[in-house]
Amino acid sequence: MVACVHVARILPGKREEFVRQLKEGFEAGREGLRALGFTRVVSFTTPEASADGEALLVTVYEADDPSVVERFYSLQPVIEQERRAHSVLVAPHDHDAVPKNVAFVDIDLRSP
Repeated sequence: MVACVHVARILPGKREEFVRQLKEGFEAGREGLRALGFTRVVSFTTPEASADGEALLVTVYEADDPSVVERFYSLQPVIEQERRAHSVLVAPHDHDAVPKNVAFVDIDLRSP
């Protein structure tokens, strides 16, 4: 199991709209995400590392292999959604590094 992280800067005043769209998209695509090989997707926003009313989106993708994340970001519907969001809801960015942004600490405290 691997966890990959994606971080994006949400543009000022766009947090609520972006969070709504992202949440709806992930919830509607739940079975598709599972079929791709994701085991968990967790997204949240944080204003701590930003300025001027911006927020950061942090999404953690869990899957058996980082290639699942690569396949996800190569899907046409995902590419189109990203194209619509960039410069409107979030600052433009790429996703090439996301499959490489794996956790350097991963401690499961549920097991002995």
